[in-house]
Amino acid sequence: MAFFTYRHQPLTTLYFLYTGLSLLLVRVPYWTIRYALPSKRPLPWSLGRIVLVKCYRVFIAAIFRTTPAIFATDHAAVEKSGKGDELGLVWVDPAPELVVDEIEEAARTNGIEAVRRAGYWYGKRGPDGKAGQPAGEDEKVIYTLHGGGFVMGSAHPSFPTSNISNRMLTYAKGYERIFHIDYRLASTDPLPRAGAFPAALVDALAGYKYLVRKLGFRPHNIVIMGESAGGNLGLQLTRYLAQHTSLPGLGHAPPRAQLLLSPTSDWGNTQHGPGSSFVRNRDNDMVHAFFDGWVTRALVGSLPPDAAWTNVWISPGSLRLPHPEGLFRDLPPTCLIVGGAEMTLDPVKTVRDRITADCGEGVVHYVEIPNGTHVPMIQAWHEPESTKGFEAAAKWLESLETAR
Repeated sequence: MAFFTYRHQPLTTLYFLYTGLSLLLVRVPYWTIRYALPSKRPLPWSLGRIVLVKCYRVFIAAIFRTTPAIFATDHAAVEKSGKGDELGLVWVDPAPELVVDEIEEAARTNGIEAVRRAGYWYGKRGPDGKAGQPAGEDEKVIYTLHGGGFVMGSAHPSFPTSNISNRMLTYAKGYERIFHIDYRLASTDPLPRAGAFPAALVDALAGYKYLVRKLGFRPHNIVIMGESAGGNLGLQLTRYLAQHTSLPGLGHAPPRAQLLLSPTSDWGNTQHGPGSSFVRNRDNDMVHAFFDGWVTRALVGSLPPDAAWTNVWISPGSLRLPHPEGLFRDLPPTCLIVGGAEMTLDPVKTVRDRITADCGEGVVHYVEIPNGTHVPMIQAWHEPESTKGFEAAAKWLESLETAR
């Protein structure tokens, strides 16, 4: 794929116009005819579901030929508009003191510094109608990290993945608030280089400190949730907090648990061989463009190229990690929810097996939703798989209370 060839106007508009017309006049009619008979469909989906998934695949590919800026959010502009309180906007101070050891080294290599970031609250507001009120007595909270392949996406409520948080609030008993940090996104040539690893982790750490130190949430009342790239980041954050016992201002403060939805776990593409989920589920999913190389280069930045498959922080599901044993020790209860028809299924299973090997059978709760694509809980039309995902998450969250 030629990345971002049409990133300048008017080429961007023209390319999106071409994409829309080709879908309307050629591709959708072709898919409708090809998959009209249920026997011709790769999965027991409705015709509409198959067409929608293929349309999403084309749209994502179009973004990688034009610009991911269509999802960019100017949080300062949101604040100036006077809608910040309505949307739950808050600002999170940097926490450079939490960046230590190998993460500090990687940050130095990639020129990453701790900076102030925006965050958004979903759910209950304070008596004054504003978001970000201090934690209530023994209040529980979900700390969420959005997806988007580390190169697009936003914590802003207008981003499509906000559907997960909005619905989770209706399923997760005892959780009235969800917090999103708007972490930095990665980019590389031909776009400006920015946000390489560990920028997102540095920002996620600041968000965790904000919850614990500024608002007073107890770590054992925090559940970290992430979907897709956010699931990868959630695992990064949880490992970091669990395996560092004396972080400045935090000490040893691992979260209560982590809920990872289709975490993208193999940016080094070590599980793309014949018979892999990347091959057998290729016609059922929509995330192809994320694994064509540009995202990996953006993530790695100035680190050695082999960091894509040898660095556990970047690719915890890589089959080329030199010594994976012990890397996933000390993790709290972990729930992995994945679609049975998604391309990234196999690396998630590798992560499951590695956590189980290091932490024991009872730590991981694994849910594979038959016929589900990548993060089926994002799309309201992805039923019944979407609802099954939320029900499984809610049941697991309830089990945490039983185990207290």
